[in-house]
Amino acid sequence: MSPEWTPPPAQYGVGVRRNVAVEMSDGVVLRADVHYPTVLETGLPAAGPFPVLLSLTPYGKLAPPPAAQIGGGPTPRLIRRGYIEAMVDVRGTGASGGSFEMFGPDQARDGAELVTWASTLPNANGRVGMFGISYLAINQLFTAAAVGPDSPLKAIFPVMAANDFYRDVAAMGGAPHLVAVRGYGAVYAMLNVINPALEFVTPGGHPRPRSGGLAAVRQRGRDQRNYFWPLIGEVRSGGDAAYDGPLWDRMRPDPVLPAIAANKVAVFLVGGWHDAFQRGAPLNYAALQNACSGRPASGPMQPGQPPVDRIRLMMGPWYHVSDFDGLKMQDLQLRWFDYWLKDDAAAEISGPPFSFQPIGDRRWYHTREYPIPGATPTRFYLSQGGRLQADAPPEQSSATLRYRSRGPMSGRSLEQWSLGLGSFVTTSAGGRTRHDQDNRRVQRGALTYTTEAFESPVLLAGPIALRIHATADTTETLWVAHLDDVAPEGGCRPLTQGALLGSHRELDPERTWYLPDGTVLRPHHLSTRSAMRPVEPGQPTGYDIEIFPTAAMIVPGHRLRLTLTTYDFPHLVPTAPARHALAGGTYQVHQGGATPSFLLLPLADPGVLG
Repeated sequence: MSPEWTPPPAQYGVGVRRNVAVEMSDGVVLRADVHYPTVLETGLPAAGPFPVLLSLTPYGKLAPPPAAQIGGGPTPRLIRRGYIEAMVDVRGTGASGGSFEMFGPDQARDGAELVTWASTLPNANGRVGMFGISYLAINQLFTAAAVGPDSPLKAIFPVMAANDFYRDVAAMGGAPHLVAVRGYGAVYAMLNVINPALEFVTPGGHPRPRSGGLAAVRQRGRDQRNYFWPLIGEVRSGGDAAYDGPLWDRMRPDPVLPAIAANKVAVFLVGGWHDAFQRGAPLNYAALQNACSGRPASGPMQPGQPPVDRIRLMMGPWYHVSDFDGLKMQDLQLRWFDYWLKDDAAAEISGPPFSFQPIGDRRWYHTREYPIPGATPTRFYLSQGGRLQADAPPEQSSATLRYRSRGPMSGRSLEQWSLGLGSFVTTSAGGRTRHDQDNRRVQRGALTYTTEAFESPVLLAGPIALRIHATADTTETLWVAHLDDVAPEGGCRPLTQGALLGSHRELDPERTWYLPDGTVLRPHHLSTRSAMRPVEPGQPTGYDIEIFPTAAMIVPGHRLRLTLTTYDFPHLVPTAPARHALAGGTYQVHQGGATPSFLLLPLADPGVLG
């Protein structure tokens, strides 16, 4: 980040008040741990006044590693440099009262009330920031939208936040990510047994809520299971939760982003090209920038659109749980908050507000808009002989793909939907093993299409779309697309992927991004129950498949490969009715002719973009 900046020296110690009671407007009592700067010589609270950094967590404010990597926790580096930190268990979790509902309206109201409470803490200066990863990041977005104008909340720092929970993580193109959702629910239930138990054994004279002992701890875990397990069962059976609708509307930050812009809250977004919310981070950035400029939030930014400096995005080749390749994230947070909460002009970050590091490149690139200017959407046509070529074949041919419900596992997919924990644990122990280095195993029984070797470096950067024309002999289809970087020796490094259940193919024209000639740049499928359309057996059908956006450096001699298959085992699990409709299906993919299938890739000259 420019210009260069050196963090100020630590001046304070760290004190804590545990389980501070905070009563909400409906009478529910939430519990907060307040960490504050102390005078080094005496250990007494320092006079300040200090800004307050607020985090709202469902994982428990005493979350043990590696859950603490997601759940946050006190950051002594910031507290010692003059910040109060307040971490609150959201209602129905940890030591807080009430009933849990994932991103329900009560949580947004709680967030706004907690901002006001935090601004009046002893020795506070009246300004509040928010920070945290994952759920804590999404909560920042909902809170920043709910506070209204002239709030004490001035700046937030969401790391790995969703834009649309249904499309980002719960389902991919309408095909449920059932294993990920089930694992997520299991983690919630486990942590909400562990953390109430930790409250009892943590030393100190603080209040110990939920005094019902072991029975109360077990009940908290039961509460979580009773929330998630029926939801998972409804998805499996093909109930309403398997489709976009009111349930997922509550978990969607996308509609509230214009309110954040209107409230003039400064937002520093951090995302990862391998993150569970890989799709959502750049969409959040574009929506916030558009809203600040008075444009429709759901559209792409326009070429030459002036950005606002208070909305920033940084993305790198990171998973959900990451050490960020040594990047000092806490120092970046400190700088952001020093500028917005302490009026430190020296901490200002200048330059284009979107910075990204591609897969396979240690350099940082800086731009203003998303989609990325200079990254030209380029067609590559699926052709006979497994070729991806620049020109559409004049004659139509077809390739056969047979439905399979399972097959070899993709290492990158496994890492992405287990939040990168495998690689994080390995690298934390001093190892260098990554579990996403070669994707050749998923090519067995699949269709593959490969470009010629690139003669000069090319930067792939931005949204990717796959247009498939095909016929099928079943009333349902499932398309899974992997995009890999192929080395001269044959290794296939996975870059990104996408999927589409054929009955979810209906596009939302107001949210889909189009090129001037009408080509779909980024499809947005309706995925509501009422929008479902069975596939007509034997009828040519077009499918626009959203492949999640990425950035990757393709070096000379390397090629790009599209692998087209019908499963992502064990992650994508179609509903029971969809599995019945998919069984035994055979697809004929059109290559060339009047209805060619093609891949749309955003390609840039890295020298120009850099």
